[in-house]
Amino acid sequence: MHHPRGMNMPNFAAAPVLNTDAEVLQRVGQLVGPATTDHQLWIMLVDGDSRQAPVVAPVSDIPQRPGSNGLAGLAEILGGLGDELATDRGPGSVILTLERLGTDAMQPADREWAVALAAACERAGMALRGIFLSTPAGVVRIQ
Repeated sequence: MHHPRGMNMPNFAAAPVLNTDAEVLQRVGQLVGPATTDHQLWIMLVDGDSRQAPVVAPVSDIPQRPGSNGLAGLAEILGGLGDELATDRGPGSVILTLERLGTDAMQPADREWAVALAAACERAGMALRGIFLSTPAGVVRIQ
């Protein structure tokens, strides 16, 4: 499978499990990489065995700042996936990445998104493996 940005997508069945924060950051860097699009949210699901699910969902045209209504929908979707991701070893989790153009420095809106996304995961009962920011300079962990 070929990523639209010219990067090779991992074979999810053979991809290493995501046991450490460094492995999660590396995977986000492989799949999302430096920002090429403004106002996009990437959703990556991880099962209870720490294996990334083969679905990577980019959500386009998110608002510059989070609104309360849109994240209620995200919480509902994530809440419905919990049972699907759970394994004998544990519950599933999610990795969220904000992609935006502009300055590489963390902005107030980035922090607002991180707080709102973490709250949506908490409402959904979904474990959060990390929230990341993709800018033209690359990927960094927000939370």
